Amino acid sequence: MSYDLAVYAARASSVEELRDLVAQGSGLQVDEATVRTLTIVRGVRRRYSFTVDGPDAVDFEDIPAEVAAAVLGVRWLYSISVEGTTESEVLHAVRFARRLAQALNGAVVDQQTDEVWSRSQSRKVQKPQRESRVSTVDVAWYCLREDLATDAAVLFVDAARRFLPEALPRRFGEYEPFQGKLVEAGLDGFTKAWADATSMLFTAGSGPCIGGHLSAGPSAQFPDRFWSISLTFHAEPIREVGWQEALRALFVTLADELPAFYASAEVTEGHIWTGRSLWSDSETEWGISPVRYRDGWTGLPPKPTWWTWLGRPFMEYHSAFPPDRVTATARGVMYEASKVPGASADLVSSSAWLPAELFSSLAPNPHRQQPVPLVPARVIPADLRPA
Repeated sequence: MSYDLAVYAARASSVEELRDLVAQGSGLQVDEATVRTLTIVRGVRRRYSFTVDGPDAVDFEDIPAEVAAAVLGVRWLYSISVEGTTESEVLHAVRFARRLAQALNGAVVDQQTDEVWSRSQSRKVQKPQRESRVSTVDVAWYCLREDLATDAAVLFVDAARRFLPEALPRRFGEYEPFQGKLVEAGLDGFTKAWADATSMLFTAGSGPCIGGHLSAGPSAQFPDRFWSISLTFHAEPIREVGWQEALRALFVTLADELPAFYASAEVTEGHIWTGRSLWSDSETEWGISPVRYRDGWTGLPPKPTWWTWLGRPFMEYHSAFPPDRVTATARGVMYEASKVPGASADLVSSSAWLPAELFSSLAPNPHRQQPVPLVPARVIPADLRPA
């Protein structure tokens, strides 16, 4: 029999650091050490206490949701086992696991009880000052209703819980003040609210996620062929690698699973942060939605976006991108215009590789109309043309 613990960490430890952490335990010593395994003994008699294996690289998909909610940027896994010995050694193993997790900004999972322990502060973000100007990352997924998964709301919640819990719909509703709370309604309550919604279902997240929306589901009062979901984030935290990786996993997963035909992540500037929500004025930069009610798909946006994901309707163009800027996914390709979130003026547009006739263009807008008027693209993929 054995007692097993898992330590999920944002970074890997050196053997020397592990030895120092072992030495902090009461009478603990390293008996044997290889590149991946340490055997720990205790006391004058050097009695076996526990074994440490790792680090092993771990994929996002294999990180427990409770760990993802506590630690940002998990990349490594250590396995700690107390094998065939007395229960007294379990306490020493648990104490060491917690020291290791704290040193590596990680979390401990007790494999017997699934209890998670962590002191990580990695997921906490500092909100901007009220009334300050902020930049945002606006993420959107666009789908055809005839292709949309019937459990789209469930897919959204599951993906957020796995990869970016801050995007979960902490509060939700069709109008302010939002009446729904995920902690009270649960997944069933949220999916019912979406199924019953006649207009957009809006959500409020947790920092750095401000909120978003889901187009109405089967009860839509004015159903359109095009369906979308969006999320808005404070841009400053997303410049960190850990937040980018979490957002990328959510971005690609939803694009593949909904499935989307187009998705984007766009940086816009000049928003006014009230402490709870965003306001705009004449200095605010507006994002450009490529789908317009009744008009449908207008074409790829005329301004560069940080991330672009292209699905089935654009399949013939997937190979046009340079390999170092694109990642193939289950149902499409993801193009990255830069390594970090950037304003459109600083990005290499996908138009550098895709035909110009796939893109819409800005129409005259002397009165600053919103949404920004567009001249439709000259070429609309067959799947996206009006029926």
